[in-house]
Amino acid sequence: MQWEATAFGRPVLAIVLIASLAFFPVLLLPSGPCMWLAGMIFGYGLGFVIIMVGTTIGMVLPYLIGLLFRDKIHQWLQRWPDKAAVLRLAAEGSWFHQFRVVALFRISPFPYTIFKSSMKFWPYLWGSVAGMVPEAYLYIYTQVR
Repeated sequence: MQWEATAFGRPVLAIVLIASLAFFPVLLLPSGPCMWLAGMIFGYGLGFVIIMVGTTIGMVLPYLIGLLFRDKIHQWLQRWPDKAAVLRLAAEGSWFHQFRVVALFRISPFPYTIFKSSMKFWPYLWGSVAGMVPEAYLYIYTQVR
């Protein structure tokens, strides 16, 4: 983190942080240190924007990758119908129902990545963004105080 903070200028560092926040979830790496760095260097306002842009891209990429493997995921889930019932229930219902499910799972510590297999894109995106706001704020608040 210290190398990142000193090796780049502020505009380049912002781009590096956005890229890190976008690609770390795809690689299943924690993005918390990047969020802390954004808070420490850029403060509340710009740090929050950097975190939200990066994490939004980081939420869209796995969704698009999940679209490529949707049939394989559904075949895999047929082996465990009881566990797959939760996924089917989350993906059913109106736009607002799907939005609430995604937002609640983003806030909770439950692993939510598999829910992308059946969700529609827009409720997934907006629910993810709404659910990430508290986490982004906490990461920034713990570093900027």
